Amino acid sequence: MNIRHLTTCALLHGLVWGILSLGFYHVNGFLTDPLGLLFTVVFILGHIGIFALALFLLCAPFRWLGPRMLQVASVGISSLFSLFWGLDLLVYSQYRFHISPAMLELFFGPAGREIFAFSTATWVVAWLSIVGLFAAEWGLMLLAKRFPVRPKTGLVVFGGWMLVFLLYNGLYAWGKFNMVPSIISQRAILPVAVPFSLNTWLRKLGFEPKKDPYATPVSGALAYPRAPLVCTPSVHPQNVLVLLVESWRADSFTPQVMPRLSAWVHRPEMTYFANHISGGNATEAGVFSLFYSLPYAYWNDFTSIQLPPLLVSRAWEQNYAPAIFASSKLNSPTFHQNIFATVPNLRLESRGDTKWQRDINAVEDFENFLNTHPKNQPFFGFIFLDATHGSQYPPEDSVFTPVQEVNYLLVSKNTDPVPYLNHYKNSAHFIDRMVDRVLTDLQTRGLLQNTFIIITGDHGQEINDTRHNFWGHNSNFADYQTHVPLFVWNPAGTASQTHTYRTTHYDVSPTVLSRVYGCTNPASDYSIGQDLFDDTPRPFSIISSYTKKAIRTDDQLTVLDQYGGIEMYDKEFYPSAGADPAAIKAALATFSQFYK
Repeated sequence: MNIRHLTTCALLHGLVWGILSLGFYHVNGFLTDPLGLLFTVVFILGHIGIFALALFLLCAPFRWLGPRMLQVASVGISSLFSLFWGLDLLVYSQYRFHISPAMLELFFGPAGREIFAFSTATWVVAWLSIVGLFAAEWGLMLLAKRFPVRPKTGLVVFGGWMLVFLLYNGLYAWGKFNMVPSIISQRAILPVAVPFSLNTWLRKLGFEPKKDPYATPVSGALAYPRAPLVCTPSVHPQNVLVLLVESWRADSFTPQVMPRLSAWVHRPEMTYFANHISGGNATEAGVFSLFYSLPYAYWNDFTSIQLPPLLVSRAWEQNYAPAIFASSKLNSPTFHQNIFATVPNLRLESRGDTKWQRDINAVEDFENFLNTHPKNQPFFGFIFLDATHGSQYPPEDSVFTPVQEVNYLLVSKNTDPVPYLNHYKNSAHFIDRMVDRVLTDLQTRGLLQNTFIIITGDHGQEINDTRHNFWGHNSNFADYQTHVPLFVWNPAGTASQTHTYRTTHYDVSPTVLSRVYGCTNPASDYSIGQDLFDDTPRPFSIISSYTKKAIRTDDQLTVLDQYGGIEMYDKEFYPSAGADPAAIKAALATFSQFYK
């Protein structure tokens, strides 16, 4: 193999990756206006050319080691490139985000096996696909050797690509300056795309880019809370317990799936909020919004200075004992660096080979804590149950049949969701037993009438409900991934209630701070929510993923990505009119509300 063969090999791979890139647009949808279509063409050609050029430059030095080494290098390196494109397309089709350092860190982190649980069949198909990929790459290499590119032809192709590359970047810079949605919204469709933006340079020349009404304000130093808290602790303080369920679908709360919790709802102290929306469609965003009552956009700021939420820190100031028992690891995501940063000797993980075993261990350790904890000292408890994330459960909870584990490589939008939903329901049935175990144990100890309890989920779990081939979470903001159950056990309650007005995770902290900790500040001093029992309509709800944020008003969603792209859907993830513009403006103002 020689350099001419390598040139052909790079061009062939550019063609293959260009065809693959159409898959991203098939998932995301093509923009049909002239500017949008023009940018799509030059974007694909210009961006793919970077990968083809990189393949050539990485392989070319191996020519000095001989033709055979060049041949081996071309197959090996091109296989890695193609594997990246294939995996990224698979991830994008499922979750609408690309493989990123953050996702890789999460995958290979301490809780990677717990967060990304795949069946044996999935691994078998994956390895067979990799073997097939290497075979295909060998075939492309042999084809390249049959059709070597002449030097002049190679230079012409390179020159043509340079013109397209400049056109692609020039169009993007112009579109960014003028905030052209059909151009800037395509920025996030292809992986590792970093087109040029000249806005900073143009500002120095005296040209001001067009103002985008959806642009978020510039952030600065944190101002949290915005005013000192004024709290009067109770003479007989209540315990606080947050019982959080991973990936909890709202529609799994039925007498058939969760009979024990359904019975608890009829108690006068229990209130069920039937129209509750999480602050995220993924764990980080969902848990962060629950504890801080602020949007996930603040995550890095709080984490960098390890500042816990007032929901937690105020408990320590009032001499509450920490009782933190999570089934999944608290250092992946890094909740030990923000929410629980000030908890001494924080328990980071549970014991057990499966999620349901670790759930049982978390509950057992909470019970052991209560065995030795003095009853005259209040406690702040957190129990995080994980079995519904990955649909795991012991044999005795195999109630719903038939069941099927999700093989992400084989499912499609036409896949029947029923067996997978049954699999999930069985795990929810197990969670029902765990929640009942905790509540019953508190009741037996005489603690239930002095404990304020929040029971909810970090986010939902979609099982092809919208028939768009979404499986799991963190891929869209439809109800199935964001609507979660919420129950409040309030010992002061006098009648069982079910509220149907909209509530959000942002309402939890104001409820606890005012009703339990005795704080009289307005909720706006430390959150973007309000008391859960206040039925005043919420003007908007902010829901975040790892890469996007959505503003929801009623059943309409406007989704904003980090590159300025805008999408509009209804709660079933069908194209729609989007959220109310006035609410969008008010929602985005909250991203600067807690900065000095």
